[in-house]
Parts: sequence; structure tokens; C-alpha cells
Amino acid sequence: MSGSISNLKLSEGERTIMIEIWVRNPVTGEYSKYKTNLDENNRFSIDIPLECSKALVGFFVGSETKYYGNGFVGLEQGKEFQLNIVFDDKDDMKIDAKGGLNLSFDDITNIEKAAERFEFYPSTRVDYYKMTPKKFAEHELSISLKVRSKSALDSLVFSEKINKFLINDFNMRFVKGRLFYYKKDAEKSFNMADVEYPFYADYTAVEPDKSYYSFLRKFNLNNPQYLYCFSYSEFLQRFLSIAAFKIPKIKDTPIDEWLGGVKTTVQNVIGFDSGLFYDMLAANAYAIQLNDRKEPLTDKQVENIKNYYKNKNEDYSKILLKKNEEVINSLKSSNNLKVNETPVVAKEKLIDAIIAKYKGSVVLVDLWATWCSPCMDALKEIEPLKDELKNKGVVFVYLTSVTSPKPLWEGKIKVIGGEQYYLTAEEWEYVMDSFGFDSIPTYLLFDKNGILKQKFTGFPGTDKLQKMIETLLP
Repeated sequence: MSGSISNLKLSEGERTIMIEIWVRNPVTGEYSKYKTNLDENNRFSIDIPLECSKALVGFFVGSETKYYGNGFVGLEQGKEFQLNIVFDDKDDMKIDAKGGLNLSFDDITNIEKAAERFEFYPSTRVDYYKMTPKKFAEHELSISLKVRSKSALDSLVFSEKINKFLINDFNMRFVKGRLFYYKKDAEKSFNMADVEYPFYADYTAVEPDKSYYSFLRKFNLNNPQYLYCFSYSEFLQRFLSIAAFKIPKIKDTPIDEWLGGVKTTVQNVIGFDSGLFYDMLAANAYAIQLNDRKEPLTDKQVENIKNYYKNKNEDYSKILLKKNEEVINSLKSSNNLKVNETPVVAKEKLIDAIIAKYKGSVVLVDLWATWCSPCMDALKEIEPLKDELKNKGVVFVYLTSVTSPKPLWEGKIKVIGGEQYYLTAEEWEYVMDSFGFDSIPTYLLFDKNGILKQKFTGFPGTDKLQKMIETLLP
């Protein structure tokens, strides 16, 4: 992918324009970002790895601190794609795109608008707690999904292929984000009810049984078009976690044998017992192990992957084994992990007690969460700086709380490394409030004497952060 960006008026103090590409990968179930800066001629060139032969990918134009524009383009493996962007006097983008899937200007600029409309559609209070699981599913499919989809597409122009893609993506988003959460939504609606119901004082919604999920038959889960949807891998991984299905971790079980057990449970629910869906389900079972738990594949798992996919699509094997190598290498480079017990002190003294442990070192405290995409992006971007400063008296301290599920947190920190703390909800709330923070990622920078020198929200970029830290070093 190559092209140019011209006539962009940077804010005062900014010098560098960058373009960032983000890709949702269905096999490894991960969200990857690739970025590059413009050269002196305002041009760029970047290679984008794809797991599918075709993909819709997002692009973002900005500086280290400010967003200027974004959109979506369609790429095709092995083909060049040209993207030339000109900003007009109102700072609106004029786009000339050639190659790839040849999306129209309306497609490029409107996909994001439709996705945001769908995701943030204003919710109205519905008494879900009065509904059985079956009635909940019927209501959400016949009313909520249709209304949200119609509203998202209303007045926006798309090509026929993108219109179909968006409908598929909306379906995946809605199923994995709403229909898979009857119990949670029912209990939430009860807690928000305007009228008190003494009879229901200890209300707990039922966990739907297997038959509830028969609505999945409506979605033809073997449809290969789902591979291009942004929510497909999330859908698969949440499917694997549904309590009623009792799907075990794949571990060292041969894939055919593991899928045999899965099919016994789910084939009557989804309506078929073979095809793409099951191959992708197995791939994402490994992806959970690699991405969330940061556990490299065992020799037996590698053998199982090669044996199963050699007669189907060997690219699955190549993609999973490549990801496995990345995990192994990342664990090797993050061998400084230390999981700490939170000091047993009053919450008002918690930060002082933590910082006191590292007196004599410059300390950067990073408040983050596993569910926070900007946090995870910043953690990845800062890695080279950590390597550069690790022998210069700089300590990286990481604080998160119970909003990050502990098993997921335990996997993520294997790669992050550093000094890790897992706070209670009360401790986290006090720390955020006491420093005036209301979002993450958020940072505290202390000098060698434990004195707070900087506090800021949002990752400032590696260069700016390095300058902040180095001013505190001898």
C-alpha cells in the first residue's frame, strides 16, 4: 500500500504526519496495527500482511497527538493499492484510491459512520427481566437488530457488496454482544427498573440452556463472507465460552477428536456438522491460548495443527505457527516480570507505599486495563523504549483492577513484564479520583526521590515520553 497525503495543516508544535492501518485477523483472532510516517515528499509505502486473500482494513491519518481523518479501504493479497489523500480548506479529506477491491468514495468514508451508528445506537429501557430467554431472543432479533441496522445505514450511500458486508458485520456484532448475554442484560434491566419489586428482591436471571441458542440457525455460520467481518473472531471466541455448550479447552487433544465433542453438543443448535465454521472455531481455540493466556503451543499441539489442516488449508497452519513463534519471542524479551502483592495500607497511602519500593529509580506508573485498546496499543509501542532504559535506573510499574479479568490479566502481563499490581475496585477508584483521572491509559512519572513530576492521560508518543523520563536521569 502506498500513496500520499497533502495539504494537511498540522497543529502548532507537530511535525510528523503518519498513516496507520489496522487489520482484524480471523484466524489468529487478533487486531493488528501497522503504521509509517510520511517522507519528505509527503509520500508513504507500507506492506500489510493479510490472513485472507481479501480484507477490509481501516486507515487513520494523524500526528502523535491528534487525529485528522480516517476511513476504510479494501485490499487484495498480492496486489498493490494506491491511496492519495488531499485535505481541503475545511480539513475534509478528498480521496483517490486505486486497486484492491476498488471501493467507491462513499464506501471508504461511510463504513466507519455506519459502524459507529450501529455500535452506539441510543438504547431504550426494556424490561428484559420479565422475558424468558426465548422471548428475549425473539424481541432482540425482530425489533432491536432490525431497528439498529436500519438506523445505521439510513441516508448513507454504499455499493451493494459493502451493504451486504455491513449487514453481516452487524449480525455478528449483535449476536456476540447482545444475544450471548441474556443473563447479564436481564439482571441489568432489573437493577434499572423504576418500580421496586419486593418479590424479586433477590432476582437472578437464569443462564440459558443449549436450546436457547437455536437462533444461530438464522445466520448460516458457514458463510465465508463472515471472514471479512470485524467481529467474527470475537464471535467465535465468545461462542467457545458459552456455559451451556461446555466446550473444553483444546489443549493437546487432536483437532478431529476435540471437534467431535464440540459437534455432539452444538450441531443440533446451529444446524450443521461440518464446514468452515468448525475449522475457524478450532483455530480460535488456539488463538485464545496464544493471545490471551500467552501460552506457546506444545509440540503435540503443533503436530495436531499440521495434521488437521494439511488436508484442508495449510495456510491455517502457517498462520497459527507464525503466531506461536511471535509469542515465544515476546516471552523471551519480557523476562523481567514481577507480580507484586498490593501493599496493605490505607488507600490514601497506597501510591506512596508502592513508589517507596523503588526509591533511587525513576518510576513510570501506567494505569491500564486488558479491555482498553489504547492501553494495549501504547504497551506495544513503548516496548523499544523499555529495552533502551531498563539499565538506566528506570522502573515501569503497572496498575490495573478487577475490571480486567484475572486470567486474562495473568496472560497479558507475561509479555508486558515490569512491576505488576492488581488493585481492588475501591483502590483503583481512589487512585483515579485522587489524581483527577477519568480515563485510561493514564500515567504518573516520579523522580528518584519519589516526587511526582508529571501526570497525564493518553499515550504521548515514544519520543515525548522518552524526553520526559530522560530529564529525570543523571
